[in-house]
Amino acid sequence: MYQGEAEACAACAYHDRCCRSKSGAARTVTSDGREPLRRAMNERMSSPEGRAIYRRRKAIVEPVFGQIKNTGFRGFGVRGMSRVAGDSSLVCAAHNIKKMVGAAIRGSVRPEFGRRAAMA
Repeated sequence: MYQGEAEACAACAYHDRCCRSKSGAARTVTSDGREPLRRAMNERMSSPEGRAIYRRRKAIVEPVFGQIKNTGFRGFGVRGMSRVAGDSSLVCAAHNIKKMVGAAIRGSVRPEFGRRAAMA
């Protein structure tokens, strides 16, 4: 927890942006028990190797979750780990089938069978 001092806050150039109290009181900032984890993650992300790892993750893994959400899946409709795992498997299977069908239509998978005939 951080408690600012009223005199220091009053003299600060950012007082209007930072202290939004009607009475002009100094700002109090609190954090939860996960702050050490956030700091460790920020440290990891600021290293060159950490940036490289997360740059790859951003390109490989994260788009899939966005694509699944864009198809309408927003949450699980069942309770219990085994049922949620089954629900998740169905969602992933549907996503993979959609990708395979799209690739077959575009001709990027087995192009000798997937291409459409040219219109004359």
